[in-house]
Amino acid sequence: MQAGCNLVIGLGPVGAIVAFRLKAAGERVFAVERNVERAMAVRKSGILLTDETGSRTEVLDGVFDTPSDAVASGHFDCVFVCVKANDLPSLRADLGVLGASGATVTSLQNGLGIEDLLLSSVGADRFIRGVVNFAGQMENPGCVRVTFFQPPNRLGGLVPAAEGRARAVAELLTRVGLQSEVPADIGLYVWHKIVHLAILAPVCAVTRMNMRTVLSHKELRHLSQGLLSECIEVGSRLGYDCGNGFFEMSMRYVLEAGDHPPSMLVDMLRGRPTEVSYINGKVVEAAARLGVDVPLNRTICALVQAMETGRPHSQRP
Repeated sequence: MQAGCNLVIGLGPVGAIVAFRLKAAGERVFAVERNVERAMAVRKSGILLTDETGSRTEVLDGVFDTPSDAVASGHFDCVFVCVKANDLPSLRADLGVLGASGATVTSLQNGLGIEDLLLSSVGADRFIRGVVNFAGQMENPGCVRVTFFQPPNRLGGLVPAAEGRARAVAELLTRVGLQSEVPADIGLYVWHKIVHLAILAPVCAVTRMNMRTVLSHKELRHLSQGLLSECIEVGSRLGYDCGNGFFEMSMRYVLEAGDHPPSMLVDMLRGRPTEVSYINGKVVEAAARLGVDVPLNRTICALVQAMETGRPHSQRP
């Protein structure tokens, strides 16, 4: 099989894992990374990935500063957008070059409303929405440790014309070891992922605890269950029939994540903006439109947002 040419935008944990797996499988892989220290580390030494099988390094074919620089260098078959949701607005204008290139653009962000930020730059027939069920931790620039993988990942187009591209991307990711599938309704799985993040990530961010530790505390576990109940109510009003057993499945999903520190906690500890506005904030916005009261989601969202903006700079790690 002829190797494809792929571009990964953002070499945080998700992007680094995707880039590593593609390269390890024989694909050509380039990246865009705006963090100078991380970009320099990957240019010099490649990506070091550690998982249950050990540690290995893959050297990428090139690392660019911007998507425009990357596209100017040649054609890409697939583009994976792996930056945080809050970084998308600053990238949106630059991403327009991808829409003109004809590449399949796959968004691997967490959060609701991602499509609103990307579709103006990327045509709907080439845009794929992804939901990843793996995560990692960056221990040093260019070094990622896989902390959990609960396959499959899900991918889907927003229009029928994108279905073939979604299946091609799912087949590519499955071939490189990131099992993926194309469900009938990607929107349902986007909502599932939002719920799984909303019920625990902000609690970890506020308490500075990892997922297992939070759930080991009786009252914090009750808080997570309350957040989940509110999300299920909002989801049902939005038309996402999660089915019987979704409550239990969601709690099992977060329990199986174990000692994983969610990215919202890592961002909080490092003094970076979190994605809470795209997660619990979107739940709160939807609830307000629907006339549903979600006091727990509203409160936890406000707490995280206040901690982001109110902590003195001198206290940041």
